[in-house]
Parts: sequence; C-alpha cells; structure tokens
Amino acid sequence: MSEHPTIVIGAGTAGSQAARALGRAGRSVVIAERDVAGGTCLWRGCVPKKALYAAGRVLHQVRDSGIVGITAPPGTRATTGLAAGHATAPEDLDWDRTRKRQTEVMRTYAGDQEGILRDAGVEVLHGAARFASPDTVEIAGDVRRAGHILVATGARPVIPSIPGGELMDTSDDALFYDELPVTLVVVGGGYVAMEMAAIYAAFGTEVRVLVRGGHVLTGFDPECAQFVVDGLRARGVDVRFRAEVREVRGTPGALTVVAVDGEGHERAFATERALAATGRRPDLVDLDLAAGEVEVDDRGRPRLDHDQRSVSNPRVWFAGDAAGGTQLTPVAGYEGRRVAEAILSGRSPGDMRGAGPRDDDPLPVIPSTCFTVPEVARAGLLESELAARGAPYKVARGGFEYTAQAIIRDERQGLVKLLFDGDDRLIGGHLAGPSAGELIYALSIAVQARATVTDLQRARAVHPTLAEAISWAASSPETVEPGGETPG
Repeated sequence: MSEHPTIVIGAGTAGSQAARALGRAGRSVVIAERDVAGGTCLWRGCVPKKALYAAGRVLHQVRDSGIVGITAPPGTRATTGLAAGHATAPEDLDWDRTRKRQTEVMRTYAGDQEGILRDAGVEVLHGAARFASPDTVEIAGDVRRAGHILVATGARPVIPSIPGGELMDTSDDALFYDELPVTLVVVGGGYVAMEMAAIYAAFGTEVRVLVRGGHVLTGFDPECAQFVVDGLRARGVDVRFRAEVREVRGTPGALTVVAVDGEGHERAFATERALAATGRRPDLVDLDLAAGEVEVDDRGRPRLDHDQRSVSNPRVWFAGDAAGGTQLTPVAGYEGRRVAEAILSGRSPGDMRGAGPRDDDPLPVIPSTCFTVPEVARAGLLESELAARGAPYKVARGGFEYTAQAIIRDERQGLVKLLFDGDDRLIGGHLAGPSAGELIYALSIAVQARATVTDLQRARAVHPTLAEAISWAASSPETVEPGGETPG
C-alpha cells in the first residue's frame, strides 16, 4: 500500500490551492481528480457563465441602449419576442460562435491546470476517490494511506424532489445549451437564478422566474435586490413571487411547469426548458464518509472544528464548497490555503466551527457579487446584522443617476449604501448598479481597513468614473437608532 503525507480529493480551487501550497513547501502531496482539474468555477460556473453574461451585455448595449443607433440592413426582418414585446436576438446571431468564444475563454483562463500542479511538486491522479478506512483512500481502485486527507470535492446542483424533476436542467446544462432556447422557466431566487435570467433575457429568450418566497438574493441588501427585480422586469422577464413549483411534465423541448401561487391557485407554464436554480449542496455522496469515520450534521454537512478539520477524525480536513460554508471561489481559495497552513504548522485541533476566529487569524472580508441586471455586490455586514446589535449606526446612501460616467454609459439605475458603526467606521458596503463587481473591491478594502466616514469623504475618485458615486454617497451619512427606520 502506498503511503503519502497528504492526499487531496478534488482539484478545484480549494484543493488546488492547498496542494500547491503544500507542494511548494516541500511536502509530498497527491491530488485525485475524477474529472478535469480546475473545478466548478473554471468549467461549470463562474468563468463560462460570465463569458455568456459578457456576450449578452454587448448584445443588449448594441440592440437596446441609447448609446448608438442601429439600422437593420435592407431585407432583414425585425422580430419581436413574447416577453413584453422585447426584441429577440438578431436573426444573424451566431449562437455557435458565441458558445465557441465561451470555450475559448475557459481554456485561455485555465491554461495547463495539471501542469501548474505538477510544477508545484504535486502528483496528479485521475479517478474517483472514496474512503476505504479512517486513514486510507481508494483512488480508481488503488488504496493509499495518508497522514492527512483533504476533501475538496465542491458542490453539486440540487434538483427539486417533485414529480418530473428529472426533466429539469441544472446550471451545468444551462451554461452549454446547444441551441438558444426560445422559452425558459427558471425556478429559484438566488445567484444562479438571477444570473441565468439576465443572460438569456439578453439573448432574446422569453424568461419566466418562479420564486418560492417573497424575495430574491436573500444574502444581499434588500434594496439592492429590488433593483434586480426591477431590472429583469425592464428586460421583459416575468418574475413571480410565492410560486411553489409542484410538478414538471411533458417531454424535453415541450415542458409544462405547474406551480401554486400565494393564493393557492394552480398555474401551468409552457416552456421549452426548465432550469432548477434551487441551490447547491456539498458533493459528498460518493465518498463513503462513514468508512472514514467522518461525522455529519442533520443536513449532511461535515462537523468541523475552526481549522476545518473533522471533529470525529482529525486526520480529515474539508475546504471550499465541500465544507458546507459560503460557496464562493475566493472563500474556497482562502480555505484551501488555510488548511495547508494548518497542516504545515502542525496545529492541534482548534475550537468548533462557529466559536469565532482565533485572535491571531482574523477572517478576511470576502466581497461577493451577483452578475445580473444590474450587478449587485456586498462587502461586510448587512444592515439587518448591524441593526441586530442594538446600537446606533449610520447609513450613507447615494446613486448613479447623476454620475457622469453612468450617464455616458447609459446605465444610471442603482444604489450605493454604506454602513458605519458607532465609531464611524465602515462595516458594510452594498452596491446595485453598473460595474458593481469591480467597485466592491474598494469597499472591501475599506471595510477590512476599518476606514472611517472621514476617510471615504476625503478620498477622491477619478472623474468621470462610476467610483465617484461612492465618495458622493459618503458625504451625508444619517444616524439610525435601534428599532428605528432606515433613512430614505
């Protein structure tokens, strides 16, 4: 039986970051990957999705914005879609070329993922892995023993447990449709739902979104999330709340999605495609965690200490989406490096997860963005979290409407919301509007550095840029008392 100091299961962001850190430190490490090195973000998530988002954004700007005027060449026929009379994609849209460009983007960004790992001294093995015992892993039929085992297998999409659920697509499917769907029903109200709705609406697909609850993007500021609902509806997307999907019937290409609305009435929606955007769960089913003596909670997530080590088998670690925490690529990378540092340091198991970070290891501020219309982003606390502390705080608000760059780009709708604690230090930044995903980095640094109201007021942005909206918003913060209303 082969012996290894460390075996990593999964070569996505978390696993690769950990393996490379260990390899560069001179430690022998093996990484097992059942698919292609690079993980969800690179091949089935962030990168292919943003490639389509960018293409749809360009198409919308050319077709619908007021920046330029496009006159159809003689002999072409203008068409209109079913969604609120909005124009469909131009008849000469080359969907195959759009998809090829998506593939080019993925391959260019990926480079040689396995080569990068090998250059760091990591041994790469291909094949599915599972626990054979608390200290051994079977990889493609070969059992290997390890001193440390890191599980970084990512997450998989959730399909609703309803009749006909197997007829629904997941994001893995919707990112790579061979043909542009004419109609699409999106079930869900989170990241994937809002991003996919924006993408396909831009290409001219008639999109309907069915949200089970009364809100979308619950992890973002509610006011920012409302801009998304308004923005999608302005693009012709039919967004419906309190619509619980009960059944999907029909055949691929000719489906009927049956839902019950908030008043108990049943509604049936005919569609070519139905996308289940109802969340993702850690991809742990095939690992045989029981054989590895890894305990899980009542939701099937591994029980971990603060160092992301299994509380029942300290030889085993988890990082990234497989750990059951925040599902973001920067988080996965951070957790992968953090596990590597813990292994290299030889630390003994720490406190249980949720006990708070160690004083010598503060967690970084991780910004997040949903790339929809408009983009929404956050860094730090939500206002509800700040209000729950029961102490006065300040809210500064602004928009993009009168920002020169927003006028130039014809993208004027949005919100800048800055939250300051009792010491006037920035503790949360929230954006809805053009390039929010780029702008949030500045607010992330400011939250991390505990910048004050005065710091943001004195900082100058280049003119004309969208960043001016941040400094303008910071100019007039208002105090909110516990239990009071947010200033409008």
